[in-house]
Amino acid sequence: MSYHIRPACDADNGAILALLQGTPQQGVITLNFERQPDYFRGARVTCEQPDVWVAAPRNAEGTVGAVYNVGWRNQWINGQVRSIRYAHDLRIAPECRNGMILHRLFRHLRKQLAAGEWMQTTVLSGNQASLSTVASGRAGLPVYYPAGTIETSMLYTRSRRAKLPADVAIRQSTVEDLPQIAALLKKVGQQKQFFPSWDLGRLAEDDYCYGLSPNHFLGLWVGGQLKGVVGFWDQKEIKQTRVLGYNRGMGLLRPLYNAHSMLRGGMRLPAPGGVLSYLTLHSVAVENDDPELLRLLLDYAVSYFHGEYDALVCGFFSNDPLAQLAAKYRRQLLLSEHFLVSFDGDPREQLDSHRPWYVEVARL
Repeated sequence: MSYHIRPACDADNGAILALLQGTPQQGVITLNFERQPDYFRGARVTCEQPDVWVAAPRNAEGTVGAVYNVGWRNQWINGQVRSIRYAHDLRIAPECRNGMILHRLFRHLRKQLAAGEWMQTTVLSGNQASLSTVASGRAGLPVYYPAGTIETSMLYTRSRRAKLPADVAIRQSTVEDLPQIAALLKKVGQQKQFFPSWDLGRLAEDDYCYGLSPNHFLGLWVGGQLKGVVGFWDQKEIKQTRVLGYNRGMGLLRPLYNAHSMLRGGMRLPAPGGVLSYLTLHSVAVENDDPELLRLLLDYAVSYFHGEYDALVCGFFSNDPLAQLAAKYRRQLLLSEHFLVSFDGDPREQLDSHRPWYVEVARL
């Protein structure tokens, strides 16, 4: 079959969504990671400047054989803000996987990249199909340089709230708090690699912040000074984790599992076709990476959102000392491999080694 690789357009939305629906994650629970109702809305949340391409069959109008996005996000790199590409959403229709379409996509990608330009990408640790193909180092493909493991945690909400120290206050933000929050995010962000840099004045004003507003942060004040912040984001209008089905054993145990989750806290499993209930954390920043400050924020959050959401999603690189804190909560853990992708040498050599790495799971 002959394909034309071209920029995606709004008319491709239905075909792209159909392609995403056709690539579920198999297991005890069959999951599908969806972008209903508008793929491009989600693309504009993941990247400030999306760069979406499709491989369209020349003789089949209204369908796409493959899609990928290599858009840009502004991030702190070596203490400076840089625009870095994030390669994601690579999907190839099952009927197209035995041909040369993958190599054609990467030959096209090489023409898109500037000399020396590199990208970030992530691959689920259990996704052997991707790890054995795009990340295999085969001739003609870019080199995927291993750059850490990401621990994404679904922290189960609960009703118990710990007492705060006398000089500590935690509350939901207001528009008047945004200058303090922005200053803290800049202070913490410029000390790290890959921390997002964006203008909080864009909240509720453009698609990069779709669904966010000035009160979508929890702030921690010590003696009246802002020392920590955690943003929270309900993204169900952008992307969904849908349960397509269960194996026989899990299907029989689902009512018992859900009863246990109601009592002790946990992710309730919907009937096939339903979506998981969770809230995604973002802009996680505490002064001096103090784990005690983050513990106070997370303790507050898992109680504050209990009853409305089953879990809070957060992520850390596995070598981040703050990642050890997430392990102390009842949770579901998902591991991903992080790579820096380049046709022109190892980008890891360009990074200051003393700066801790940060991952914004809300934009993966």
